[in-house]
Amino acid sequence: MILLTLPPFLKIFRNLTALFFFFLFLSSCSEDSEVPEDPIELPPVIEKEEISSKKSFAKPEFPVVYIEELDQFQEYFKEQHETSFSHVPNKNWMSFTAGKDGVLTKILLFGKANYQVSEHYGSGMRGFVRESNPQKGPRLGEWELTRDEIVNQLAAQGLNETQAGWITIRMRGNIPQELGKTYFLICKEIDDGKPWFGAFSFSEGNSYLPGRHWLHPDHDLVFRTYVGKTSEQIAKEQKSAANFQPAQPNTIENISTSPVLQPPPPKPMIDKNPSVGLPVEYKPAVEVDPNRITPPVSPPAKSSNVPENDREELDNKSLFDRLFKKSSTKEN
Repeated sequence: MILLTLPPFLKIFRNLTALFFFFLFLSSCSEDSEVPEDPIELPPVIEKEEISSKKSFAKPEFPVVYIEELDQFQEYFKEQHETSFSHVPNKNWMSFTAGKDGVLTKILLFGKANYQVSEHYGSGMRGFVRESNPQKGPRLGEWELTRDEIVNQLAAQGLNETQAGWITIRMRGNIPQELGKTYFLICKEIDDGKPWFGAFSFSEGNSYLPGRHWLHPDHDLVFRTYVGKTSEQIAKEQKSAANFQPAQPNTIENISTSPVLQPPPPKPMIDKNPSVGLPVEYKPAVEVDPNRITPPVSPPAKSSNVPENDREELDNKSLFDRLFKKSSTKEN
């Protein structure tokens, strides 16, 4: 049996021929898979709307009350002394003790707008109310106050932003007030990343015993709290009345746009440490019985016809005579 072997150059030629036909096959396949010149238009792809992970929470409504009454107040202030709120714990609160049951509707502070352009003061602050403890007490409702609101409120009182006046902070949500319980107005946040907000007046000497300001145990802001009552609370209080008909509630518009029937301005503290409290009835140090007072004895009239030297001689002689006669009378 004879085996025929191909020369080396024929083997190379055979391999090249195989590669040529292989690439020719691939090119024909690619031409068949090309997209036609006039492709069919497909409908646009509708992309799903991205859902934000952050939930938008609606602000609580202002409480609707049938009666609104003044509760707590402190209306003395130290002249040319102002303080602010911070968002830092232990520097962000004031306290008061409720004197009535109901719902907290608003708190009035006495002060003015802080500087608009400053590295220390923000353009607004917001917070809530806590019961019994400024850090751990139950959190109630919420509130906010901006510098623009302060300027507008002062303008409604005929004041500019550098003058002090009453500033109203309206409460949102249900903030119950119970007689005898202490509540804290808490600032949780200040806008623009700044540490302070507001320029509020305060007093010294612990003029409001049932509360204080964070700055010092004896300091108290100039403030007023207002408590309202809902129809349920009124019905509960007056359920014994047979013909009780609830009145129409004060609407939000009436509360917010009611002018500035502002209370009278607070009173400046004249003394350094005045004793603030009930008026004191002052009495003289020594009590005098008016029945025991005797009228003073008038001196003898001087005659204008007697010369001055003779008048002095007569006065001395009369004095001598009176003394002499008195002593002689006693001897007799």
